[in-house]
Amino acid sequence: MIVLIVGVFYCDQMEQRYVHALAPDLSESKLQGVVLQKKALEQPDLLVLYGSSELAKEMPNNAAQFFQDYPTGFRVFPVGQPGTTSLAVLQKVASQGDAIRDKKVAFSISPGWFFTESFDPKWYEGNFSHLQAYELAFSNKLSPGLKQDIARRMLEYPKTLESHWLLKFTLQRLAGGSRLDRVLYGAVWPLGQIQNMIGRVQDHFEAALHIMAEDEKLDQQPERRGIRSLNWNDLVKRAAQFTINKTSLQAKRNEINKKRAKLALESTEVHTQTFLKQVTKAKEWTDLDLLLRTFQELGAKPLLLSMPVEDIRLEVYGVSPAARTAYLHRLEETAEKHDVPLLDFRDHQKDAGFLVDFLDHLSPQGWMYYNKALDDFYHAREDD
Repeated sequence: MIVLIVGVFYCDQMEQRYVHALAPDLSESKLQGVVLQKKALEQPDLLVLYGSSELAKEMPNNAAQFFQDYPTGFRVFPVGQPGTTSLAVLQKVASQGDAIRDKKVAFSISPGWFFTESFDPKWYEGNFSHLQAYELAFSNKLSPGLKQDIARRMLEYPKTLESHWLLKFTLQRLAGGSRLDRVLYGAVWPLGQIQNMIGRVQDHFEAALHIMAEDEKLDQQPERRGIRSLNWNDLVKRAAQFTINKTSLQAKRNEINKKRAKLALESTEVHTQTFLKQVTKAKEWTDLDLLLRTFQELGAKPLLLSMPVEDIRLEVYGVSPAARTAYLHRLEETAEKHDVPLLDFRDHQKDAGFLVDFLDHLSPQGWMYYNKALDDFYHAREDD
């Protein structure tokens, strides 16, 4: 036992020493674990940014790159990979418990999540963490009602619960909510605490092993060029030139538009009605609501960032601007319901250079707008 305690202490010190260097890292240990995210939340000069594939796609000006030398006093700590939708982010957030209380965190929303009634389960399965799920299931920081609603959604993905009878049983009891369910949940509570204790120890050791494996690539003291004044207008203009001239983004998007717009516009009304039904029924709305409730109960201070629904994207989909309006109104209502600040960048709907494709990936220019929003959020400045 003494050896184990010493080992965990050693791992903890290593995590503390390297957490800043791990900011751009998107390893399984960071994304699927708990301890490295918790360490990041403890650092006053790190801002955790949750999101999806836009965080993993290599792109100039991405937040991890732009803030790597702490230009205004902090660095962004991205947490996300392809297919990381709200339900997966929710579990990451819930696993942090009190560590996220009173902490600023940002959440990047992909509109495409809401453009289909339900996503292919493989994306959720690929992002599922049993460690984070156990922390959620046996958390005493969330209300029974919220855990019941979350459990019901998690049970819709039975493949993630295979070979984990305790987790499956617990989620079933939480989802049921009857008196017998509550008694049985209480009966397995000690087992859950033991499971979490084992998981936390394992998480510490896996984080340490990852650090040792990447030791030569990691810098314990990342370069800090010092706080400096940033001319955001100039940075955005330069990013726009890079987006158009260096990547030929505009030419590529115009070519795609010419090939598909004519066919799509022939049946705009039909496409629009189908699209609106999908947006209305999207389960992602339920998951986003659950995530915001989780932020609220844990006392976090989140910022929502939604990429714009561009005109060119609607043309390719063959739908009218009404689809965009439906998405924006619902998103705005959801944010207001939970009193969470939202930036939806709707002023860039006609800007074909904000995204690099139709898969919700920010361009260098789009990232620069995100970076300014993150900088304003961290320093508690009003967006202008």
